[in-house]
Amino acid sequence: MDNIILLAKYFGMKFFTIIIIIMMTNVSIFGNTAFFEEFKSELSQLERDLEERGVPSQWLRENLSRDNFSLYRRMESYFTNMSESRVSRGEMTVDDYKLHFGVDQRVRRGLGFIEEHQELLQQVEQVNGIHYELVVAILGMETNFAEQRQRGNFIVFDALVSQYVLLSNRRRFAANELSALYEYSKKINRDVDYFIGSFAGASGWGQFIPTSLRAFFISADGIDENTDIYSIEDTLFSIENYLAAHRLNRNTIDSAQRRRDAVFAYNRSNAYVDAVLYIYDKLKDRDIGGL
Repeated sequence: MDNIILLAKYFGMKFFTIIIIIMMTNVSIFGNTAFFEEFKSELSQLERDLEERGVPSQWLRENLSRDNFSLYRRMESYFTNMSESRVSRGEMTVDDYKLHFGVDQRVRRGLGFIEEHQELLQQVEQVNGIHYELVVAILGMETNFAEQRQRGNFIVFDALVSQYVLLSNRRRFAANELSALYEYSKKINRDVDYFIGSFAGASGWGQFIPTSLRAFFISADGIDENTDIYSIEDTLFSIENYLAAHRLNRNTIDSAQRRRDAVFAYNRSNAYVDAVLYIYDKLKDRDIGGL
């Protein structure tokens, strides 16, 4: 009963009667009441932060109450051990990073991807004149050309809530991304279980975080209801759209610095940028010599 009183205080007294009725039927709407006890203060603050951003409390409460909600308690170690962090601390070199991601293998696979999707890629390039090889290189680094096992295993909503309650330095980021997730999920009429990806909160074949989904992810046919972040077509046009929004176009694409700046905006890691541009150069030259 103490747990129920605690939950009633957090979720509002208007839910108290519903909770009691559910208890009487021996069914719980909360997968883990201990979670709400442990993080009562953080969840209350998250609710306020999201309300300030226009997100209804009900959306947060309903999704926290999902049967499959998970708190990812190893969140800090995930960030600490990611390859980009290890490079920034000097524990890996850029060459180590490239070897870790198998960039030469991705070049070979990328050439096959280009051959398979040539007509689609030509359409992507025609939009703003951005070389499709650069779009393909990013897709290759993000999910190895839409490889199923690279999709990720984290529900984005759960990952962002986990960041908020466990990592104080990620709270503003997590609140902004949850707000964007709410808006974008409504826009394309998907529930939060659809958005599965990385512990950092990125999802889809292009690994867009929710604010980037909201700002840059588009449907290839221009119809919001048809948008699918796990569609190769939508992903390619959306990566192109992202790069175009960051000052790449047919007039700037030949500038090495502009290419670098646009890819850095996509992922703010110099090691990542070096890997993408390595793949791009090889694909552009159709160079597999020695790979």
